[in-house]
This record gives sequence, C-alpha cells and structure tokens, in this order.
Amino acid sequence: MLKLTMFVRRLPELSRDQFDSHWLDRHGPLVRSHQQVLRIRRYVQTVPLPDPAQQSIRASRGLAAADYDGCGELWWDSFDDHSSARASPEGLAALRELIADERRFVDLSRSIAWYGTERLIIPD
Repeated sequence: MLKLTMFVRRLPELSRDQFDSHWLDRHGPLVRSHQQVLRIRRYVQTVPLPDPAQQSIRASRGLAAADYDGCGELWWDSFDDHSSARASPEGLAALRELIADERRFVDLSRSIAWYGTERLIIPD
C-alpha cells in the first residue's frame, strides 16, 4: 500500500473553525466524489486536540510545538496504481479540482507532504 501523509496549515485569514469546516464539509466530500477515478482506497483527516493536551505531550517528551491544523492521509494499492490514475484525463481533472479547493483553505507553502509505506507493528 502507498500512503500520502500531509500536515496542513490553514490560510492565515481563516480561523481554525473556518478551516476545519471547509476541510470536513467541503473538501472531504470532494475527495470522496473522486475516489473511484483516483483509485483512493482510504482517506482520513486527523485534527489536533485543544492546546492543554498538546502542552502535556510536548512537556513529557521535550518536543517542539506542532504548528499544524491537521493531518490528511490517503492510501492507494501501489505507487503505479496511484500514478496511472492521476495520468488519465479524468484523473488529471479530478486532481486539478482537488488542488484548486485546497488553495481555498490550506496554506500549501507552509504545509508538508510525503509518500511512504506503513509498517504494521500492532494490528487492529
């Protein structure tokens, strides 16, 4: 399985609530609408808990503050499957629509993304 992990920061003019509302109520359904053409197997949005919980985990480990508004994760069967879906005319159109929507609420210049594979240590 191929996994794309993206840590996102909201556009500076948006509140956390505005960002989260767009991500959940608009972008989530938009991704779902393109699931078949892009061959997406799974999509998860993770949002941070309020700051007191974050302070506790940082203090216990000496961590720096994580300045992200969320983490998106998408899975595909393989990198080849992902690449071929994106190369089709329908896939390219879907990708353009998704990126255009991301630009409405995500500060892409301050967000990060990478591809990887998971190593299952503790199963469900």
